[in-house]
Amino acid sequence: MLKSIHSFLRRCWIRIKSDWLYAWHNHTTRSMIRYFDWPLFLIVIGISLFGVVCIFSATSSEVTTAPSTIMEMLETQSIAYPRLQLIWLLAGIGAMCVFIFLPYLLFKRISMAVYFLNIIVLLFTLAIAKAGRGAMKAFLSWGNDRGLQTSEFGKIAIIIAFAASFSALHKPIERLKDSLSYILMLFAPLVLVILQPDFGTAMVYIAIFSVMVFVSGTNPKLIWSAILAVALFALTYWVYMNTSASSSFRATRILIWLDPGAYPDDARQVINAQIAVGSGGIWGKGVISPGSFASLGYISDDHTDFIFAIVCESFGLVGGCSLVLAYVLLIGRMIHLALRTTERFGSFLIMGSAAMLIFHIVENLCMVIGLTPVTGIPLPFVSYGGSNMLTNMIAIGLVESVTMRTRYNAANAMRTNLGTVNI
Repeated sequence: MLKSIHSFLRRCWIRIKSDWLYAWHNHTTRSMIRYFDWPLFLIVIGISLFGVVCIFSATSSEVTTAPSTIMEMLETQSIAYPRLQLIWLLAGIGAMCVFIFLPYLLFKRISMAVYFLNIIVLLFTLAIAKAGRGAMKAFLSWGNDRGLQTSEFGKIAIIIAFAASFSALHKPIERLKDSLSYILMLFAPLVLVILQPDFGTAMVYIAIFSVMVFVSGTNPKLIWSAILAVALFALTYWVYMNTSASSSFRATRILIWLDPGAYPDDARQVINAQIAVGSGGIWGKGVISPGSFASLGYISDDHTDFIFAIVCESFGLVGGCSLVLAYVLLIGRMIHLALRTTERFGSFLIMGSAAMLIFHIVENLCMVIGLTPVTGIPLPFVSYGGSNMLTNMIAIGLVESVTMRTRYNAANAMRTNLGTVNI
């Protein structure tokens, strides 16, 4: 027994040493930095800084007259949440730089280790996390109001694991039995997230998987079968919500979506958010304005999940449309980079990251304006929250790593070919 354990640990050490040496010998060099995709990064930073301003507006206190200068705003209003968001943004940029420094193919080598580490972390969270709103056990907390949502980082693990699996396929999946291993891979983390219970994050996992299945060229009949399976899953989850301890919390969200007027007290958040969206008009009321929904605290979670209502109230139709346009440019840029990537694993990494952001954006915007039920999904780079900011910036780091190395290798190949022609 001891001999087997010793042999297992020795193999693990050899593998860790091998991966460490691979990362060290293939890390980003100064010559690769010139291929950094600045348009993608600048779009992300622009959206993030705009988000800090919106968080400042959402957490403002009531005023009788609008401040005349920026200094007056800063002197009379709390900057606690905007300051924390800036700190998380800087931490996210640091995390992005780490993932840019590492060769992205390293994550293909360690994809299964990342996957199982995610399973362990989710199990650990489920075991020790304290139950919060809706009986949800999703945060590893410390202090009075600090914590990390581990299922957020699980999105990156899901992207890496499925990117490695689908990129290894020699031909598209044609039969159901060929897809069972991938479904089981999704099933394990999905069940752990549902048990927290966090249906919003579970839907993100499904969205990432679905897009990567589609991109892999899977048989369309299997895709339609998967859509039917998701519908059956949703029905099963509805039954679970109505028989679990959190039923009154989650079932009510769907009932509110179907008929908000029938639940005036429970639907106050959604109704006020829609009023705030319309009250901004064309140009908005401004960051700090008397009688705004933001300053009066009429919308709960207005600095997190319902931040888009504050965007429209403060900056109007112009601000809301500008943010949507920025997201379109961001996603369009990511898809463009994925199509320009010749290596399959890198292309799947970018498409998985894009799928994660697309679902967050569409679901959050539709949730605020009442097109979908409230799910507690934040708006990327805008909503307050460290876990989501770190996760999104790590995804951008992966995209930049793939892009830089793809361009660097293409430039080297071109120089080699030119040298051969000259000879």
